[in-house]
Amino acid sequence: MLVHFLREYNVNKIFLSRLGLWPFQSKLVRNSLPIFCLVLEISFYPFEILLLYDHRDDAQMIFEGCYQIVITTAFIVRLWNEIWNRDKFRCLYEAMNDHWEIFTDELEVRILKNYSTISRKFSIFYSTMMYLLSSMFIIIPLTPVFLDIVLPLNESRPRVLALEVEFRVDTDEYFVPIFCYISVIIVVGMSIMVCADTLHFTCTIHACSLFSIIG
Repeated sequence: MLVHFLREYNVNKIFLSRLGLWPFQSKLVRNSLPIFCLVLEISFYPFEILLLYDHRDDAQMIFEGCYQIVITTAFIVRLWNEIWNRDKFRCLYEAMNDHWEIFTDELEVRILKNYSTISRKFSIFYSTMMYLLSSMFIIIPLTPVFLDIVLPLNESRPRVLALEVEFRVDTDEYFVPIFCYISVIIVVGMSIMVCADTLHFTCTIHACSLFSIIG
């Protein structure tokens, strides 16, 4: 079991585990969780296509729809890359762990430690910022609901959604299920981005530490 990897890069292991991408999880989790996340993100496409079709004469809606399709595609590509190259990533984690056993000189260990600290700090900072931003993004649509409770009017304020999307239903009537669906889409997408970006940064920083040792 990757003792050194778990000690130095535990933050990345946590992010990977949330999406079922950690290679030492149970087979059921490794097979089902990534597929669920992938299908969930893909399920957003039809509603975006409906948005583009129903508002094809609205330039702002077209821009919003295309932008959201690009972002969703980026989430899917990142996740699919992790799934498709699962075995390669496992070999990479094992190699990173082995480097801590190969380079045992005090100076070498200190260099590895310094670079792993940098990657850990970046991962924590990046994930905190991204989850804070996504939380704010999710909470904004609840503002009319809170105002209806605190400062009620004769009629309810119109509901807004975090994303421009077309369900062809009354969004006020089905606000709760639509809000929950969009919130899950955002959280899963953000988790994919955080997991992939922090992992790639960590691997890059680790490679820099190796160049520093042998240089």
